Amino acid sequence: MVGIRKIAKEAGVSPATVSRVLNNDLSFSVSKQTKQRIKTVADKYHYIPQSNRQISHPQRQFSLLVITTHSLDAESHDPYFAQVHDGIVQEASKLGLQIKDFIRFPNKQFQFTDAKKYDGIIIAGVFVKEFYAALHDVNPNIVLIDEYRYLPAYDIIGNSYFAETQVVLTKMLNNGFNKIGFIGGNISPMNIEGLSTDTYQDIRTRSYIMWMKEHNLAPQFVLNGWTPKDGFLAMKTLLPQNPQVVLVASDQLAVGAYRAINQYGKSIPKDLQIISYNDSSIAAYLVPSLSSITPHSLTMGKIAVQRLIHRLQSPKELPVHINLPAGITWRESSQINLK
Repeated sequence: MVGIRKIAKEAGVSPATVSRVLNNDLSFSVSKQTKQRIKTVADKYHYIPQSNRQISHPQRQFSLLVITTHSLDAESHDPYFAQVHDGIVQEASKLGLQIKDFIRFPNKQFQFTDAKKYDGIIIAGVFVKEFYAALHDVNPNIVLIDEYRYLPAYDIIGNSYFAETQVVLTKMLNNGFNKIGFIGGNISPMNIEGLSTDTYQDIRTRSYIMWMKEHNLAPQFVLNGWTPKDGFLAMKTLLPQNPQVVLVASDQLAVGAYRAINQYGKSIPKDLQIISYNDSSIAAYLVPSLSSITPHSLTMGKIAVQRLIHRLQSPKELPVHINLPAGITWRESSQINLK
């Protein structure tokens, strides 16, 4: 039988796009022409999406609700979120699960009682704890993605940004750099109506501050927000302190940071080394190319689906918290001895 990759190649799109179109992902924006081209190729080969096939595992087709705090604009600018979403869609299609609805927040029309309609729920992003609790009261089959607070009632899938941050900082110190700055932002959990006024420290920031204090070094950090403009303003604040290295909490922030460094008349990596997070496609095309800590965001989405199936089949088991190991892609913005 023809597979999804052949259809994608013939239609001139990615396998993820084929999967999302053929599984009627209502949250996915694609032109009518592209959608029709995919369906024409699929019909040509009599392709049946896996979600419509008879499978032995699971025993019946589960219906899923996916909830996210990520807007379409955020996904288009930061593929970290888009890849998490694609991982959910790909694994659901592979295992024959139906993503019945995909809801982006804020959403004032959302009713917690509607959660009864689904077998399970996957949440990508950070909500206030009261939101999780209200949802759990209606439907306890919940898996959280990218949540780093200690929430023992839920299965949680994350990445090891905390540990990898400390690995990178140790490498920098071993190479003689001890004036290390950090640019990031705080986390504002979502509720039904929008971002709450409560904030808490991001895991990357926590790791940086803890490591600096453990090594008797003075933290130099600015937490403005998560846009390129925030990165620009934060770097302008840090530069007078003459850091040797700056960790920047996302590639989008790094775009703004680069501009501030250029305006200040400094050169990367000669005067200042930059290491970022998320390893999006933009990292390889900045000048100089950007070293970036690499998450396995696609796999995070896939494992969330697998864990939800397990939760549905074994509801009395203890929740598990899984952190996937991150890595780093070293590029021109940092020059260190990796041995």
